[in-house]
Parts: sequence; structure tokens; C-alpha cells
Amino acid sequence: MEPPVTDQRSYDVALVVPCFDVAEHLPSFLASVAALDRFDRTQVILVDDGSTDGTRELLASFAGRHPHVRLVTQPNRGPGAARNRGLREVRAAHVAFADADDMLVPDGLSAMLASARRNDADLVVADFTNVPLRPYGRWKRCFGAGDRCVENIADQPDLVFSASVWNKLFSVPFLRRTGAAFPEGVLFEDAWFSIPALLSARRVNLLDRSVYVYRQRGDGSSIMDSLRRNADNYRDHLDLNLHLLDLGTRHGPEVRRLMERYAAFTYLGFLRRLPEAPPELDVAALLPDLHRLYRGIRDDVLREFVTSRRDAALQTAAKTGALGDRLAAPRPPLPEGDRPADGEWRELPLNPAVTVHDDPPRYRVAGDRVELAGTVATADGRGFGSRWTSSTTPVSAVLDTAVSPARTHRGVALLQTLPASTLNVATLRISEGGVLTLSLPRMEALPGWVDLSAMTWPLPERAPTG
Repeated sequence: MEPPVTDQRSYDVALVVPCFDVAEHLPSFLASVAALDRFDRTQVILVDDGSTDGTRELLASFAGRHPHVRLVTQPNRGPGAARNRGLREVRAAHVAFADADDMLVPDGLSAMLASARRNDADLVVADFTNVPLRPYGRWKRCFGAGDRCVENIADQPDLVFSASVWNKLFSVPFLRRTGAAFPEGVLFEDAWFSIPALLSARRVNLLDRSVYVYRQRGDGSSIMDSLRRNADNYRDHLDLNLHLLDLGTRHGPEVRRLMERYAAFTYLGFLRRLPEAPPELDVAALLPDLHRLYRGIRDDVLREFVTSRRDAALQTAAKTGALGDRLAAPRPPLPEGDRPADGEWRELPLNPAVTVHDDPPRYRVAGDRVELAGTVATADGRGFGSRWTSSTTPVSAVLDTAVSPARTHRGVALLQTLPASTLNVATLRISEGGVLTLSLPRMEALPGWVDLSAMTWPLPERAPTG
């Protein structure tokens, strides 16, 4: 039992931090909290969610040195319950959230607070920085044009994809007026909280700068790293999307369409992985609700996010109720292909949408790796950056490509490695829509499989010559 709150000071802003077994990351996170330019005017609420690795002791030491930092402890109940516990302690007019394995930007909270006070906004959404650097979400398209106020969420349709809470500042009276709370016992609790807030807010200010550093754990232990390896996520995200469709209906046709876009885009990755879903997942139990979800999404919305015939076939099967039959059908055998000799470069066949410069795309086997190299560009000559999305046994691995019209680069240098044991023949293609596909006719799930989701192909500093 925590001692009663006796601190009667007023605060500019509150910061709620759920913590569970993050002792390795806490020193740098707490240092970033102490470095906040409004640190002594910030009510910091640290909620230890039943940690067992020394986290609680580190938090207690930090709280003991700062009278405006409060430590709350509870048995392990998950991040949603921990954030709700922290919210009950808030005595400031604005509240932000952070995860204890990330870092804060020193003037980030004060910048969001100044934005909120400028026009009494219910919510401020800012940019954040990924470490390691990589593309992160469609909502990033909302930034780069300066600070502005959004009074109709339909004017910024991609903003609903910003589901995280740690790049936002919330008005506490707004949260209490709307009865906002995090769901407990489920994952994706950020989206259950943030997206309804985005829809209900009278004014949402976009702050066009980074206020937060999101650190991807190197050991792959974070929730997002194991997104589709965890069987519970398939059900939790399905329930979230069904809830958001219902919420969109209550807000009217424009918002309903936004929620359909959110559901179509965010569940597509789970749909792709269903044929190789974790063995503990009861796929049959999901099928009725999957049918209900996809039946509620318009065809033109589904087509917006399709990147392959396989995507379209899976979506059609889910919408018509035939997904169970499709998943149960035996797969045709895949050809063995022609594996190049070790060290031998092979050219990657490209379709007409690709411009090849004097550095043609190619691949080779080098020991236990497959190396890709070369330079390509989309048909319109614009540069692009890409992020791998892959599973252990797909016929093709599709690169989620972000095309930037503002850039003048004509191409992107390719440098990527794969486990050699998974590749027999590779074919690289770029569609006119800017989707780069590496087709792998035969892939096997082997020990030591490398998860490619965090690897990037950065844009070159200048356009290649030739």
C-alpha cells in the first residue's frame, strides 16, 4: 500500500510511466526524465507493474531523490492497468505517457504543452524518432508541413494510424469528460485509447517535430517485435478493429471510412500470416469474426492496401466466408530452383517499371548469406526507402515502400542480406505503384531464421549517375 498523497503542489504537466522488468533500460530513460526542461514542474508517476528484475528498486531510488516523482506499485496486470492506475494520480491539466525502455526529448513535453495552451486543444500529436532509424507508419505523412490544427479528422485521414500514446499530450478534463480509460488484459491498449480520443477531440494540434525516442530492443523482446509471433495478438487486434468499425459508425460516414481503412491496413499483416500462424492459435475460432470484419469493409478500401494477388485472394476469402477452405487447401509443391554457385553474382530480372542505372541489381550466395546489390528506381525516377516485411514461409516477401515526392534522388542503392539456406532463386520487381518485391520460390523455416522487419534500405545522398 502506497502512502497517501500529501504533495499539494500544482504541476504544469503529468507524465505516467508503466514499468515492468525494464531494469536494463531504466538508467538512460530516467536520465532523460531528469533532463526535461520542466522537470521540477512535471508530476512524474512511475507505476511498477510487478517487476522482478530490480526495476522497482531503481524506481524507488529515483523517486526518493525527487519530491515530485511518485512511485506506485501493483501486482502484474499489464500496461493498460498500469496506465489507468497512474491516471488516477494525475493532478495536472495535461498528461503524457512514456514507456520506460524509450527516451524523452528534453523540451518535448514543454513544446507539446505550449501547443496545447495556444488554442486549448484537447490533444497534441507530435512526431517521434525511431532507433534504429526506419520507416514507421502511414501517419508520418501528416508531418513535414509545419504545425497546424485539425478540427475534422477526415482532413488528415492517415492520422488515425498514429495509435501510440507516447507521442501525444492529452487534456485531462477532456479525458475525464469522455470517460477515457485503457482496456485491461489485452494488447494494443494504446490504440483502444488514442484512436477514440482522436475521433472525439474538438481540436487536435499537430506539432511538427520529434518529442520522443522510440528504441527498438535489440533482443526482439518488445511487444512490437513479436507482433505476429504471439497468438493472442491475432484475437486482440481483431477485437480492436471490430470495435473501431462500430465506433466509426456512431461518428458518421466519414469516420466510418477512416476506421475501415485502419482495419484493412493494420490487419492485413495478420491475414498474411494466418497460413503460418503460431500453432497455439485457434484459427477456426477467429473465422466468424474475421468474416464479420471484412464483410464490413468496402472493396475499394481493401484494394487500397493490396500489394499482391495473394493479399487480394486472402481478403476475398475472408469477406466471402471462404477463408477456412482456403487455409485448409493443400499447397502446391514449390520448385527447387537454380541455386548459384558460392560467390557467383546473378542478375535479378526486373519489370519495365524499373529504371536500371550502371549498377544493375544482382544477388549472390556468400557463405551463409545471400547478398543483394545494385541500384534501381521507380518509373517516374523518384527515390524511395523500403522496409522488409516477411514471414518464415512465404512465396514472396514484400517491401513496404515509402515514396517521397519531395526527394530528387533517382534511385536507391540496394544492400541486403538473407540466410542463404532460405533462397534458391530470387526475382526482384518494382510495380508501377512503387512496391518492391523479392520473390523467393522456396523458403524454409530453419533454426537461426533472421527476422527482416527491422532492416532498411536508406536513400542515397545523391542521385546515381549513368
